[in-house]
Amino acid sequence: MADRHAPLKKVEGWVRPERPKKVNSGNIFDYMDGAGELYLAYSFVGLDVWKYKKPDAPDILIEVYDMGDSPEAFGVLSFDLSGDEVGIGQKSVYAAGLLRFWKGKYFVRVLADAETLPAKSAVMKIGKHLAAGMPGKGSPPELVAKLPEKGLLPASVHYFHKKICLDYFYYLADDNILKLDERTNAVIADYGMSSGHAKLLVVEYDSEASSVKAWESFHAAYLNQQPPESGVIDSKKIEGEQWVCSRREGNLLLIAFEGTSRKDCEELLHGAGTKSTQGG
Repeated sequence: MADRHAPLKKVEGWVRPERPKKVNSGNIFDYMDGAGELYLAYSFVGLDVWKYKKPDAPDILIEVYDMGDSPEAFGVLSFDLSGDEVGIGQKSVYAAGLLRFWKGKYFVRVLADAETLPAKSAVMKIGKHLAAGMPGKGSPPELVAKLPEKGLLPASVHYFHKKICLDYFYYLADDNILKLDERTNAVIADYGMSSGHAKLLVVEYDSEASSVKAWESFHAAYLNQQPPESGVIDSKKIEGEQWVCSRREGNLLLIAFEGTSRKDCEELLHGAGTKSTQGG
């Protein structure tokens, strides 16, 4: 990261080192052990790390991730949206001394070892300075715009590519039955419905042929039946009272899980995948 995007050298008595620690895909596991899998599941480019110190005060850790482009940075932030929005960058969350935000191709973490009022103030100032120095703005992934708005719980929207991420949000099967890889784009979200709740998964494949293979694999492994033709909603009750509804449309695969009513599940699928994908 260029010097003009570096964090403040001093803030409220905290001082950082002149140069950051550099982390890339080759040494990311030396820095964060298994947690590196998350960032490598997106288009991780590199990471700059600073640690602020102040006598008799908690350390403040700064991590600035270059994720290559804006959708990838959004995706990393969307992995966990718990916390309060504090108006930093394009979207931010803060909780218990940890600030996370996204702006352009950057995802940023600012963490105080302990949350005190002075430390929180410093964290916010550092975050605002960093966001102001990051050029331009990016757009969320276009796939997010395909989610129906009615009933959507915004903090539950997660954008990702690979099975390792889907397993965290919703465990489907041991095998990769949806054929997810670095070429697939996917978004999953929770919905509050009139009858209860449901989860909606939308997967965008690199071709219609790839979506057909995934469609057939999902039906064989999860529903134990043949899929219908393109555009037709397939609904099945599983595990007692839960509905699973699915539809394939071109290179898109749309699946509603944990539906408490067939009508609400199918309504989700009717509203998904057809919205405009104009960038924000």
